[in-house]
Amino acid sequence: MNETTSPSRSQPEDPRLRAEFPAVYEPDFLSVLDSVQAEAIRRADAGAGEGLLIWAAEQTHGQGQHGPWDSPAGGLYCAVLLEPDFPADRWPEVGLVAVLALGTAAAELLPPLTGLDYRWPNDILVNGYKVGGVNLTSHRGFLIVGAQLNIVPPVEGWEYASLVADGAAMTTPGEALTGYARHFIDFLQRWHDQGLAAVLKSLRARGLQDLDEQGGLTGETHQTLAAFFGELNP
Repeated sequence: MNETTSPSRSQPEDPRLRAEFPAVYEPDFLSVLDSVQAEAIRRADAGAGEGLLIWAAEQTHGQGQHGPWDSPAGGLYCAVLLEPDFPADRWPEVGLVAVLALGTAAAELLPPLTGLDYRWPNDILVNGYKVGGVNLTSHRGFLIVGAQLNIVPPVEGWEYASLVADGAAMTTPGEALTGYARHFIDFLQRWHDQGLAAVLKSLRARGLQDLDEQGGLTGETHQTLAAFFGELNP
């Protein structure tokens, strides 16, 4: 076992961290990790298969898509291992599926009329401040989908939001993970059955308007999903 990990188990002892999962997942909890993505890669190398869901109470070297993610105890930090049977040029679309799932889970926990928005292509904002995000990594034919969400109030100096600070006072990481895991598999199935258009429709309804039909950002800042998420190889 990597020295930055703690012993794993299917559910944590702390009831605030416990979550419920659809049967398609193989969940595994570790109290402290370097990063959930790194652990998912290690598990893939050790023979794990699609559906593995790693989650942690704390990360010592949490990673966003383009940099570190502060990960103190009290947040949601998870990664799902996928073994895609669809073309690699569509793998970046899963980032939009994941961010829609994370935002939907957060919206269910926040009070009505709270300003929840999406920032293309992988961030969740509450009242204009970042509260969570998703990231994609590939490794030997696997696609690793990471998700991170601030639950507890931010530490001093953070310019981020949190669900508790913005009105979801009784929310726990386990409750947020339960919602995200359910929505992710539901939206992934919708994307598989109906195509990217169904996901884009939901994101546009939440105010993310400047999207082309491939999920890229239009206008002067035009950028493709592939360019943002980087090289994802089967």
